[in-house]
Amino acid sequence: MEPAGVLVRPNPMHTLLPAQTILPTQTPRVRVRTAPPYEPAGADMAGRAVTSESRRSTVGAGPSAGSARKTVAAAAEARRFSIAVSRLLFEVIDRRRAIGHLGDVVSPAVADQVGVLVRHDAFRIVDPASPLTQAPVGTVLQRVHVQMCDISAAEIFGSYAAGARVRAFAGRIERKPCRVRGPREPGTRRSLGQVEYRWQLVALEFH
Repeated sequence: MEPAGVLVRPNPMHTLLPAQTILPTQTPRVRVRTAPPYEPAGADMAGRAVTSESRRSTVGAGPSAGSARKTVAAAAEARRFSIAVSRLLFEVIDRRRAIGHLGDVVSPAVADQVGVLVRHDAFRIVDPASPLTQAPVGTVLQRVHVQMCDISAAEIFGSYAAGARVRAFAGRIERKPCRVRGPREPGTRRSLGQVEYRWQLVALEFH
């Protein structure tokens, strides 16, 4: 029994909501998915892994294999050219060939350089066995080495014998555009020809 004059208020925790205000509980829909196969299971998965790996290796090896073939072909061409131009160069220096035989295989700067060396007999060595005859001893090419910079340029170096001495030389070759004229047909005007890239000696140094 409550004392008189005391107002008793209902506890809100014990107050029930009307029946129409109670909301029904809705269970969310959950979609269950199987886990991806992180580990190969059985021969089927192993076969798929090998197939995918072989496809990646094949696709990745295509451009590299093509560039490797180009590099090998360029190195072979550069070596053949280096040996040929070195032989021709020392034949011109020994005056066994005229300087005009150098043609387009050397740059104009290298041609001028070789011309100065020939005019001043820079490689003239007198044989000590016959000093009275003043017979010059020729140069003999011994070795040629090629170091590729890329498929269009290479550094060359080698050695040559001048009398009893062995000396060294070095240079640089590059692929330069060269206009090649085809044969002229009767009754037609000579065309400018096609442009081809050919090796050329662009730098030369003697030691």
